[in-house]
Order: sequence, then structure tokens, then C-alpha cells
Amino acid sequence: MTCRLSGRRAVYAALSGFMLVAGAQARIHGESALAAYNNNASLAFLQSHVEYGERLSPPNGAYFDTESGFIKGGRFAASGMRTAGVRNVYFHISYSQTDGSLTYVGAVHYRNGTTSPLTESQNAQMTDIGLRLGQGFMVANDMMLIPYIGYGFHHWARGEPASLTAPYNYYEGYRNQYAAFGVLWQVELFRRLVTSLNLAYGRTIHPTMSAPALGFAEGLGPKPWRRAGVDVDYLVGRHEAVFVSATFTEFQYGAGPIVVGTHGFYAEPFSQTEITNYAIGARFLF
Repeated sequence: MTCRLSGRRAVYAALSGFMLVAGAQARIHGESALAAYNNNASLAFLQSHVEYGERLSPPNGAYFDTESGFIKGGRFAASGMRTAGVRNVYFHISYSQTDGSLTYVGAVHYRNGTTSPLTESQNAQMTDIGLRLGQGFMVANDMMLIPYIGYGFHHWARGEPASLTAPYNYYEGYRNQYAAFGVLWQVELFRRLVTSLNLAYGRTIHPTMSAPALGFAEGLGPKPWRRAGVDVDYLVGRHEAVFVSATFTEFQYGAGPIVVGTHGFYAEPFSQTEITNYAIGARFLF
């Protein structure tokens, strides 16, 4: 996989630039402006770069197979900030779906124990739901820090149509929930420009894999979950804003147990997934 770290490097570079610019060019607008800004709903177009790999011996062993490429989709999100007994209570919800084709590089495994190399395009559809709950604190006249707890759900439908190597519609479904602690750092750089840095760390919950065509499903091991992202918003009107963002998410699944399926014994290996979402969209402030 030749571009394995490209998404991570791009997001981390953007985060570094965010911190440098924030420190040098911040302007004073106050708590009320940032609190009001956090009451919004948005729609965005997503371009997602996916890197997936299964390893024979985790965490740094040789790859058993890989899957990578770009898929496209959209995201809806809404957030609010209210004072109800507690000052600046923050909540956020998001839903996204992307689909397209990824390039699989691996091998065909035959019942006699032999293998042959295989590179092909496979269908992919990813669905993500995320929730956050936290509280905002002003750390400067134009900077707000929002620690939060997060919870989410991820589903990847991975498969291929009928072919010579798979004379049936082969499909695998990967699912997991996650719980995380995070922090959102928001800065008003100029009167109409708001930037946000998001860092979160957590763990996958109840990851599973199913392969209906092979007649088996199994639970996988919970592993670390990480996210880093940056948003840049420009207010074009009193209630309207446009934005761009880049978010890097990485998580792992532990190897599953040996289970019996329709055609023999199966076991899902350790795997690692990296997803970099590039977004452009519009936001409505209310």
C-alpha cells in the first residue's frame, strides 16, 4: 500500500497550521459569538480515502490483504449549545454515508491449501453515526475549549458481484460501536472566520464481522479508536456559512476465533482501518 500515511500526514499538517495561525492571528469577539455559532445544522459532500489491511501477525506483521481507494458521499450534522442549569452545554449529532469501489489486493485461497494472487475492484458502502455531549469553556476572549464524551456506530458493507473467483454475490459486513473522550478547540480568527480543531481517543465496542455467503459471523476484539480533524468556516451571511474540513480516523479490530461456516473453518485476522474524510459544505446558524 503506497499511500498508507498520506491522509494522516495531510490532516496532521493541517492541524499544525491551525495552531500556528490561531496563535498569531486571533481576534476578540467573545463568548456569546462562539456559543451562538455552535447552534447550527450542516450538509456536506464527502470524499473519503480508505486504507484497510489485514495482518498475519499484529500489530506490524506482513499484510494478508489490503483494500484502498476513494469513495464519495454526504454528511448531515447538527449541534447546539445551551445554558440549562449548566453553562454552555454542548451536543452534536452526525450521520454520513459513502459508497464506491475500492481496490482489493490479496489472494484466492483454495480448499487444497494453495493460493493465487488477486487484484480486483470491490464494492464498498460505509455508514457512520456520531454523538457528542460536552461543555464549553472560554480560555481566551476568542477561544473556546469543549471537552466531550463521544459515542458512535460504523458499518462497512464490503463485497463483490458474481465472478469466476466468486460464483455468487460475495458480501462481508463489518460493524462496531465506539466510545471516546475528545476535545474541540474553536477559535475566531477574524470576524467571519471560525476554525475548529477536534481530537478524540477511545475504543471500539462489540466489533463484528459477518459473511452470509460463507455461513458464518463472529465477534472481533475491541481495540483503540482515534480521530483528528480540522474545520475552517466562513460566514457569508448572518445565518449562513460555508466550510471545508479534513478528518482522519483510525481504528483496529482484534482477530476473531475459529468458527465453522458452510464451506469449512474460518477466522478473521487482526485488521486496521484508516479513513480520511475531506468535506466541503454549507452550514445554517440558528
